[in-house]
Amino acid sequence: MKCHLLVPNLFWPAAAGAGPYRDLALPSLQTLLARGRRTRTGGSSLERWLAGAFGLPDDLPLAPYALRGDGGEPGDHCWTHADPIHLRVHGERLILADASRFAITDEEAQEFVTALSSHFAADGMLFVAPSPQRWYLRLAAEPRMRTVPTAEMAGRSIEPFLPSGEDGARWRRHFNEAQMVLHGHARNEARGALPVNSVWFWGAGRARPLASSHDVVWSDHPLAAGLAVASGAAMRPLPDAGASLLQGTGFKEPLVVVASLPATAYGDIADWRDAVAALERTWFAPLLAGLKNGTLETLTLHGLGSDNGVTAVVSRRDLWRFWRLKRPLHAHAVEKQTEPPMNADTRR
Repeated sequence: MKCHLLVPNLFWPAAAGAGPYRDLALPSLQTLLARGRRTRTGGSSLERWLAGAFGLPDDLPLAPYALRGDGGEPGDHCWTHADPIHLRVHGERLILADASRFAITDEEAQEFVTALSSHFAADGMLFVAPSPQRWYLRLAAEPRMRTVPTAEMAGRSIEPFLPSGEDGARWRRHFNEAQMVLHGHARNEARGALPVNSVWFWGAGRARPLASSHDVVWSDHPLAAGLAVASGAAMRPLPDAGASLLQGTGFKEPLVVVASLPATAYGDIADWRDAVAALERTWFAPLLAGLKNGTLETLTLHGLGSDNGVTAVVSRRDLWRFWRLKRPLHAHAVEKQTEPPMNADTRR
């Protein structure tokens, strides 16, 4: 089995330095990174990585696939994300907080999207909330605009990243109107938490059949699930630990998406450290054991971060490269050189 393991938020923003990584005990992860054939990949989010892996363009038309992963049916319609967010005034800037920073019930979400749909009905728009944390908007026509995923906006000023392009001005107006609808909503006035005072539009497009080298996707993330369905790959819920993948699943090239690390943008270092330590026990150690006993032919680890990322391809034979010493995780975040790909001529 040739397994691909995708781990978003494995690396902190470069400005944080070595502090978040200090004294983290990650022997299995460090072994995989030390012995594998490494390539620096630059910063990337889960959304951008998955779009590239499934052959979708840089404008990220991902909403219909995520909707399908959330249990909806996109059909032939154009859909965009309309994620619930909280905007906080900070000086002259508006800072975005995504739905991971506040609680929202299904009942609240349904009332909010009903109010938005009523306001925008004349424009042929319909808001739906198959999940309280993830809302979608059905459109009458496909917009010509450039947008940024909500996950990449966490903790950032929104001004430079509002919709742009040919239809950008119209969608900035829609953005302002949505704020007005939600600001005066009775549910927000009654909430004892951060108000849901806007939505973030991104990822507009229509679903189409996709191609992928993976025969199965293991994940609890709706976007990964929807892309798997569109590509014809099997879809399986993510197990609690990597050992479950090594028990004769019958698949040849699985993609495993482990999206359990908290976003680094909010500075929750303690939670992130605990989550990485948990991945060491539940994923990195079992998959390293699978390489050692021959259950895995190769493991390709895709570690992502907002400013930097690493891909490491590890085979059982690579584990014998004992001269490649293990280094702290932070050392890989700042590594400047890349190795040749495994099919390159490395003869000396």
